[in-house]
Amino acid sequence: MESFTQILPGIHLLKVPFGPVWTGVILLTGEKNILIDTAATDDDVDNYIVPALAEMNLTVGDIDYLVNTHCHGDHIGGNYRLRQLGDFQVAAYELAAPKIQDPVPYAIQTRTKFPAYSPAPQSFLKGIGVDLVLADGDVLADRLQVIHTPGHDNDCVCWYDIPTKTIITGDSLQANGTICQGVGFYKSLSDYRYTLNRLWDMDIENILCGHDYKGIGYLVTGKDNVKNTLSICKDYVAQYDCFIRSCWESGCKEPAEIAEKLIHEKGCGMPERLFMALYTVTEHINQF
Repeated sequence: MESFTQILPGIHLLKVPFGPVWTGVILLTGEKNILIDTAATDDDVDNYIVPALAEMNLTVGDIDYLVNTHCHGDHIGGNYRLRQLGDFQVAAYELAAPKIQDPVPYAIQTRTKFPAYSPAPQSFLKGIGVDLVLADGDVLADRLQVIHTPGHDNDCVCWYDIPTKTIITGDSLQANGTICQGVGFYKSLSDYRYTLNRLWDMDIENILCGHDYKGIGYLVTGKDNVKNTLSICKDYVAQYDCFIRSCWESGCKEPAEIAEKLIHEKGCGMPERLFMALYTVTEHINQF
């Protein structure tokens, strides 16, 4: 059984299996207990989150707040089940709140842009009510600050843990992606570049990601290493741009073909479906 592991003072990580990778569920303990993300399914809550809380002598009823890093199914899929099990407040960034309350239309939209290369939409997702709607810069429980970090998606945020100067990124930093993606996955290249520049200018001592990303891992400690991590993420974007541009200028105009070439040349393993890489490739093509 997976357990919550304290990786920084008051910050505990639970690695919930998700296909060939894992999704991070983060528990902040202190004056208030805050859970960040809920993995992919009801079963993840029952089989991983609840038992891991019990190991810490906690129940869902001991959670004060639930927040999410963004509204993709592998991060909000357990929201509804957790809501069934406990009474806590749900806080959400303003662009995420409508999706948390009604996630299916958004899941359908995400997985139908490239229908030939996408799995079925996550129509099983169930929404929950949002108690607190937060804006960029707001602070929750005198501890967590909302940092809007779009790119991977428009509702992505990092939760900045003020006491430890840690950003809990979810999928906001992509590096070279995971094996499920093949390469870094962003829906907006310009937004992703904005995010990397915004985080560069912040006072950050640690990074905790939502998955183990090729090129940076999932936990980065120390200001110098944080800067290096952001530089690595920027470099992957530059490498992708150069490679995709070269393919395009040499006459290869089919995005799926370019995506396969990019993954073979620069990526971290061919995924079962190409749709995430296709988002990235088309974003670069659209800016030529």
